[in-house]
Amino acid sequence: MTKKRERYTERNRPTRGGTGGATAGPKTGLDPIVVVSIAGLALAVVLAIGFLFGRGGGDQQAADAPTAEPTIEGALDADSGAPAEGDTGAMGTVEMPDAADDGSDAGEGASDAAGDDAGDDGAGGASSADVIARANAYPDGPDDMALDPENTAYFVTVETEVGPIEIELWPAFAPETVNAFAFLIREGFYDGMVFHRVEPGFVIQGGDPLGSGGGGPGYTLPGEFNTESPVPHSKGSVAMARTDDPNSAGSQWYIVLADGAAGHLDGQYTVFGHVVSGMENALKVTPGTKMTSVTLVEEPIAESLVSPDAVRDGTGPAND
Repeated sequence: MTKKRERYTERNRPTRGGTGGATAGPKTGLDPIVVVSIAGLALAVVLAIGFLFGRGGGDQQAADAPTAEPTIEGALDADSGAPAEGDTGAMGTVEMPDAADDGSDAGEGASDAAGDDAGDDGAGGASSADVIARANAYPDGPDDMALDPENTAYFVTVETEVGPIEIELWPAFAPETVNAFAFLIREGFYDGMVFHRVEPGFVIQGGDPLGSGGGGPGYTLPGEFNTESPVPHSKGSVAMARTDDPNSAGSQWYIVLADGAAGHLDGQYTVFGHVVSGMENALKVTPGTKMTSVTLVEEPIAESLVSPDAVRDGTGPAND
């Protein structure tokens, strides 16, 4: 926010001395016109200094303030400044490696990249054309992955350029979201994508094939908010981004970076897992950091490391 500039509502006006009329002899005081001119000049200087200091203070306040505020319609939740699937607002666009120019639409981007970068695979074995082409690739929705939450624990490893991040998923708590996430992982959907949005002290967000915050898989998911007993957005929480529409999540997801940073989102966004190791790497992520690969591993339920109840009562991973 810019500091509101002060306005002067009253000004001191110099008055002439004496009783008026002409007087004999030389003048013994300052010419009234000179006095008025000096006072006016002084007032102008004061106003100019106040304006400059006001602008400086406003810029500093804007720099220090959280950037999780709506700046473009659809960018973030209008009330909460929450992670949204849509435009990126203040974050702007993070280009995919070797992707087409900013002015391209998704179709042109895929075509141009295919022409320019044919055979030029990036980390994770995916070229920019491959990644961009995944946008809206699943209009019929995800397949049923036949997950078994009673007997199986599901872990995701996100290999990044700054180190791995391991997440445990909660299919019993958010079944449709976890099923879709597992489906996209096994399709290789996330391999080679970037974290397009990074809000230090708040969240990192990725999962957009366009790398701009405006892409998705071609389907949307119902909100699984568990409003009666939501899992708190604590450090390490993994949740789905969405627009103002509660049932608009797709492929974009985020990790909360600090306790207390996103508590206003509790019960409004689908929390579907938690970081169990590699939180120090999540904190190293910058805009454009690539997910070189994302894999899903199944373990016996006895190997589970964190549950929704553990996060609720504060006994989950420390994630220090």
